[in-house]
Amino acid sequence: MRTQITRISLYQNAKMLGVIYLPIGIIYAFIGIAFLMMDIEYLKVTGYIFLLAPFWLSLMVVIAHYFVATIYNYLASKIGGFEFEFTEIKD
Repeated sequence: MRTQITRISLYQNAKMLGVIYLPIGIIYAFIGIAFLMMDIEYLKVTGYIFLLAPFWLSLMVVIAHYFVATIYNYLASKIGGFEFEFTEIKD
């Protein structure tokens, strides 16, 4: 059975990607807290950037997804999407 992906849901997939990348941002936030606790002047800016990582990392992933998915949806409507062939396996 052949199946073709002709459209990617923008909102649902972006929401899931934002949630998936949130723990990665939290790891960066802990590193940022460690940088701020070191009280070294040149690490303070990096510490604050890392501390805000859960927000900006998730936001950037969502924006990138909207951009890529919009391009994919346009191209899939014009030339067709990815095709997969599935084979049913009997238990």
